[in-house]
Amino acid sequence: MITFNRTQVIEAEFPDEETIRFSGIQQDHIYSMEINMDVRIADGQITAIEGLMKRYTNFVCPQAVPVLQSAVGLSLREEGWDRRVMKEIGRQGCEHFAEIIIECGRCFDQAQLAAALWDAQTKDPGLDQKQFMETWLEKQTEQI
Repeated sequence: MITFNRTQVIEAEFPDEETIRFSGIQQDHIYSMEINMDVRIADGQITAIEGLMKRYTNFVCPQAVPVLQSAVGLSLREEGWDRRVMKEIGRQGCEHFAEIIIECGRCFDQAQLAAALWDAQTKDPGLDQKQFMETWLEKQTEQI
């Protein structure tokens, strides 16, 4: 029997009040790659990125690491940002790296919500979480 399993894990941390630092890992029985990416909270702009190929199939794969720098300056709020990542990173560098970046970007709103909720609960331990989330989501929808 042939089996295949791929794991992708995305983590987010807040090194300061203006930045979300995403760490993404994708691995299967052939590949193992990692992305670390800083995103400005205010506008979703990627401000720094680095990648690491731990396991890959051929000698050309590591040449995709410098291509990651073309993502710096791109905003996760920009229309079609995910297609642009796949085109500029995936086709010119590594599709696996592009997939990790896109998944990090898809976690952007959830990471912002988690940080906002944490901050609000710190200030008001009796906070109505449901009401907070409804209000937060309304504000986000208005900004789009």
